[in-house]
Amino acid sequence: MASRRLQDSNRDNAGDFIGESDVTQSCAPCMKTNISNTASVFCKNCDEFLCDACTKPHTIYKHGTHDIVNVQDNKYEPVIMDLKQMDTCHEHGREIEFFCQDHSKLCCSSCVLIHRKCDQVDEIAKVSRQTKPDLQTLKQSLIKLQSEADAIIAGCNQSETGLNESIAKISSEVDKMRDRVIHLFEDAKQKLITDAKEFKTAEVKRIGNKRDTSLKLKEEVNKVLQMCCIVLERGTPSQQYIYLEQMKNKRKTIESNINDHRKIKCASTVTVSFPKKLTLILEMGSNFIKLNYDGHKTVDTSSISLASPTPVTLELLVSVDLPKTGDDENNPYLAGLDFLPDGRLVAVDNKNMKCIILNERLQRLGTPYKFKTYPCSVVCVSHDTLCVTSGAYKEVYLLYVSTDNTITLTRDIKTSSNFFSICCMSPSNMVVSTFDDPRPARIISVDGIESDFDHFLTFSLKTYKIDESKCTYVQSKNTLVLTDQLTHTVYMYDTVNGTSRAVTNENIQEPRGAGVGPGDTVLVCSKGKNSIVHLSVDGNILGTYPVDMRYPYSIGLSKNGTRLALSNTANGAMKLQLYKISPEMR
Repeated sequence: MASRRLQDSNRDNAGDFIGESDVTQSCAPCMKTNISNTASVFCKNCDEFLCDACTKPHTIYKHGTHDIVNVQDNKYEPVIMDLKQMDTCHEHGREIEFFCQDHSKLCCSSCVLIHRKCDQVDEIAKVSRQTKPDLQTLKQSLIKLQSEADAIIAGCNQSETGLNESIAKISSEVDKMRDRVIHLFEDAKQKLITDAKEFKTAEVKRIGNKRDTSLKLKEEVNKVLQMCCIVLERGTPSQQYIYLEQMKNKRKTIESNINDHRKIKCASTVTVSFPKKLTLILEMGSNFIKLNYDGHKTVDTSSISLASPTPVTLELLVSVDLPKTGDDENNPYLAGLDFLPDGRLVAVDNKNMKCIILNERLQRLGTPYKFKTYPCSVVCVSHDTLCVTSGAYKEVYLLYVSTDNTITLTRDIKTSSNFFSICCMSPSNMVVSTFDDPRPARIISVDGIESDFDHFLTFSLKTYKIDESKCTYVQSKNTLVLTDQLTHTVYMYDTVNGTSRAVTNENIQEPRGAGVGPGDTVLVCSKGKNSIVHLSVDGNILGTYPVDMRYPYSIGLSKNGTRLALSNTANGAMKLQLYKISPEMR
């Protein structure tokens, strides 16, 4: 039961945790028979203290070489550790001596009688020699968890500081713009400050809760780490084996809690956004300024341009066929596409009920998420959060995507309408197209609150069946875009003024998916023409781009406006393509 001695500094640090340890020089073989004899020699090869009577049998009967030295000449001292009853059977009060592999249970001599029919019951004294590497691994994992807890806490502090600093800048930023459009700025400023303070109050509370919990987790890790270091340095092999088994579930629990809190995202900055065309402010009402926070930036004011929309060029970068693979029950059907802010592509496979992450070469990353229903569309609502519609199942799913491409369901929202396509309207609201509903488009928040557009009566559209209409939303223009497959029409709705226009053209045939392109323009899949049509929100055709696939259906635009993903619905010729978007050179 003896082990090598820790340095004095380590013994002082561990005193509060393991209590006082009585330093003795006892014969290890004698202690196994509950006899306490003072050790006179120490075997360096076996790491064992021996009395005079046990020395000769030790060298004769124990396998291997034996370097025997006198105790007083040896720099190591025996330490009897108090494992806080971890080495005692709670059921029988006896010393733990065995481990049942069949039941993964530490046993005393009484427990062994219960497990006598088990296939593998090991004597700890015989199997514990190889425990130290595993205990070293446990120590390293605890140190890593401690570091991660520190990182979370530092992030919380940084987020709160950033919030305070950025909130303090809002008023001056708004005041600068207010000088140019004074009549509307006062109302908008007050509304913005109120929203910002409400957001700050809620976010600071979330940050505080996350930090407090992380501090508690760190304290727990520290306690376990301290004990682990002591057991690793002072504990006998048997004690190390027992402690390692005792701590396995403990470590998993701490690790799970750390992972859960790492997923909780807190905003660290808040900024102000201004519309691109300031001449339209008077028509926009009091909602013309947007509040931004991490993952929800509506517009970069440094890149505001009042120039008219211009055509673009599309350069095919990658094209892959989509055959049925080993884990597919059906041929793939990518019903929805969108990009994460870091450039990864997200696709939902309707037929195989999966969500897939792909890289810039359109190669699958990680393991797809499997739905219980048929996903229809997907939108990225923050840097790590996706929202997926499920059509007739009247559900919307919020998914978390980690940096290592692990997809996790975080919330299942029940809806009152059948939602088909989905896109972002603001940091907290999304626009969805509907079917079997007299309202062809609706609004749903990330909290699951459904609402309608103020000027809904001006839509005057029919009730669509499933897959007859899809939507997108141009945030800076407050413009809702709806495609109508059967009438070969793209509808543009000004949601602030309640005006609308219907866009038809010989190049717009069976319009399907739509997305917001560069300069707040609109790109629409023209399924009947195997092309993409580029439009302004005023309804002007900016360009038509033939694509190398039959029946283009789903479209996704990257957050920086430089990449376009495209999939189709041609049975037996399914494709996924990635294009580079560039301004047309004149």
